[in-house]
Amino acid sequence: MTEQAKVPAIRFAGFTDPWEQRKLGEVAPLQRGFDLPVNQMTPGPYPVVMSNGIGGWHSKYMVKGPGVVTGRSGTIGSLHYIEQNFWPHNTSLWVTSFNGNEPRFIYWLYASIGLERFGSGSGVPTLNRNDVHDLRVGFPCDVAEQRRIGTFFSRLDSLITLHQRK
Repeated sequence: MTEQAKVPAIRFAGFTDPWEQRKLGEVAPLQRGFDLPVNQMTPGPYPVVMSNGIGGWHSKYMVKGPGVVTGRSGTIGSLHYIEQNFWPHNTSLWVTSFNGNEPRFIYWLYASIGLERFGSGSGVPTLNRNDVHDLRVGFPCDVAEQRRIGTFFSRLDSLITLHQRK
């Protein structure tokens, strides 16, 4: 993206509006997940999303899907897009509000910034959401363009996964 024009060099046809620069915390803020000891998990239909992905299933959820979750402690930068209602575990950070933005686009936006570079701690890496919130990112305000970008990268990811299985 050129700084002067705030317009990406490559775009989908039909989109011409400039992109905005904002702090990531204003676009899609993160929050620490909720405590849930293993001995208090009761089997159910809702995924419990931990730092490294779905770590179990519970009878209750804390967040309505869709959602974007990343590792907060241990596995940093492991990002998960969750379609359904879910329980973000306290080892994770989750997007509390998409602020009118397309959730899949927000997933790919977070995937593109390299969250692992924000990790700190000597023994177990930890991600401080406040460090991430201050990062300035460029993004399209047009939700249709966000949707197009999110769909493009999701399809590309599915295609890569398909070829890896072969």
